[in-house]
Amino acid sequence: MMWARKIIFLSLITSGLLAVTLLYGFLVGSTCQYSISIYVPDDDRDVLLTCYRGKVVALQTKRADDGHIISKWRVEARQLRFGQQTVYFVYSRTPLVTGVHHDDSNDRFNQISSGYNFLFYKIIRVDNEALIFQNFPRNYVHKAKIEGFLDFWDMWRQQGEQ
Repeated sequence: MMWARKIIFLSLITSGLLAVTLLYGFLVGSTCQYSISIYVPDDDRDVLLTCYRGKVVALQTKRADDGHIISKWRVEARQLRFGQQTVYFVYSRTPLVTGVHHDDSNDRFNQISSGYNFLFYKIIRVDNEALIFQNFPRNYVHKAKIEGFLDFWDMWRQQGEQ
């Protein structure tokens, strides 16, 4: 009987620590207010990523050589932040260009990623640029322009530098 109480106690402590950690990530992630512009040369597509109060909207656009849009997706997520680690809980992927079927890199990226609700990125800010380290679906480092702040701590650092 004594071991059962110890297991229950350890389970409660572990559950409490997990809840506090997730709450921290949710609260810090909810302080975002940014816009990030990314050009992905390997896929030849543009990504506009915005975050406000923890809600992330990404517009992923693939254009033809003549400039017209071949495919465009809107991806919606919630942001959690733990230091430089960003976790996106993706809850919606919507193709915005319909009626025409193209098998392009933008569609393939969203089809491959559609099976995953949690995407993990390390984001390092250097002035008005962000280095975004991606390891799925392949290892890649994106260099992007950023306006605004990633979270409360990023805002605090920016104000301290002024």
